Amino acid sequence: MLKTLFGRSGAVRRESLESAARAAESAGDLPRELEARRALVALDPRSSEARVGLARALQKTEPQQAIAEYREALSRGAADPDVHFQLGVLHMGLAEYQSAREHFDKVLETEPANADAMCMVGSVESDLRRYDEAAGWFERALKQRPGFSEAHFNLGLARFERADFRGAAASFSRCVVLRRGEPWIGDRTGPLGRDAEPRFEPMDAAVNEIKLRHDCEQLEYLLDLGRLPRAYREVLADYRSLLEGLRGRVDAFSMVPFDGVKHRLVARTYKRPVHVLEEPPLAGPLINPDLDFRGIEDGYLAADPNIATLDKLLTPPALEALRRFCRESTIWNNIKPGYLGAYFFDGFCSELLLRLAWELRQCLPRVIQSLPLQMMWGYKCDSTLPGLGVHADAAAVNVNFWITPDEANLDPGRGGLRVYTDDAPREWGFAKYNNDARTILDYLESVGSVPMRVPYRANRAVIFDSDLFHATDEPHFREGYLNRRINITMLYGVRPT
Repeated sequence: MLKTLFGRSGAVRRESLESAARAAESAGDLPRELEARRALVALDPRSSEARVGLARALQKTEPQQAIAEYREALSRGAADPDVHFQLGVLHMGLAEYQSAREHFDKVLETEPANADAMCMVGSVESDLRRYDEAAGWFERALKQRPGFSEAHFNLGLARFERADFRGAAASFSRCVVLRRGEPWIGDRTGPLGRDAEPRFEPMDAAVNEIKLRHDCEQLEYLLDLGRLPRAYREVLADYRSLLEGLRGRVDAFSMVPFDGVKHRLVARTYKRPVHVLEEPPLAGPLINPDLDFRGIEDGYLAADPNIATLDKLLTPPALEALRRFCRESTIWNNIKPGYLGAYFFDGFCSELLLRLAWELRQCLPRVIQSLPLQMMWGYKCDSTLPGLGVHADAAAVNVNFWITPDEANLDPGRGGLRVYTDDAPREWGFAKYNNDARTILDYLESVGSVPMRVPYRANRAVIFDSDLFHATDEPHFREGYLNRRINITMLYGVRPT
């Protein structure tokens, strides 16, 4: 009888802890989730399921500990191919490619048609700069799953590294179509009369004042330029009506759904490729050929930590073309606290950007020529909101540059970038060094790190070790659509281990 009571007590305790872990995970409270997951392991150390749960939570911030827990789960009888898959992902994140490949191969031994594992093997080959082999694996994954957005994106990167810009652009464009639908070219009024496809998940269709204010300004700008037909005046009016009804109800850090029946034209155009600027390729160089690239490289390599600032990065035609692309293209779909993002895989791609990324690498051979392009994005800030918080990026070298005219900046001594002199600790996982601002700031204070301030200037680039913590430096820009601070980031190479 006593044994039965203890058994029931343990089951109740386990159920309570599992409920607490799930609730903490849903709330994004990682410390509470880890506390519950560790208690579950302590309650039954032989449980492979408890070990896997703890490993999944640790995977977000402590990759080495996550690996240890997954291995313990395997020794306790876990045979799920997903455990091997997650181990492969973790080892790859640590640039331990042989171990990563072994785990992905074990997945494929059990599940030969596993497109996710094929895509990860392709990513291993890409990181090892075997781009022909990588492209083959991505193509195999796409045969299994033609709508596999990540495989299309990675195939685009492999094609880019083989200087196949047309093929790369086609792969990147396919990512956008899968996420946002076909570009609205030709008859731009037709889609206004029907529901847009593909349908969005609820959070992707959510709004806040920052996004709606930007979209109102952009629609008005495109109408004034004649890029959109007059029918879009009604679309703009619907956006303005939604914005007015939302004012004061949601802060810069939150998003809310909206009534798609009441705001029919917003629902049919929101986050869609209503207008994406396409222009003929520019003749001549995009990167300013008058720059002293040898001196820039010498300065970067001699600096401790590695950082260099250069002005007049782009030629005047390239700068103006890039401004047009960023102002006109309806690609600013990622809502951040105080700013909007447009990503490589979600519309922030054009032949201009691909050529620019290629030329930049050719101009700085000792810094980035041997490093593959990993990611690219643009951020567009509100006039006085804080911009990007302190973080580090998952790459070797970060190239960050600004394109908004200087007269938009009301504080010439600021508005650019703060780069701290300390790297993200090697044992930290991506979620920790990229998103956990409180932990990062506590760490920087503990080591006495002091940031270097690079003031904002149009066409100024900051090139630095991606492992260095950095943040937007208190932007204060004029109101108005053309005055929005736009920065562009290109990441090259893999984070050193």
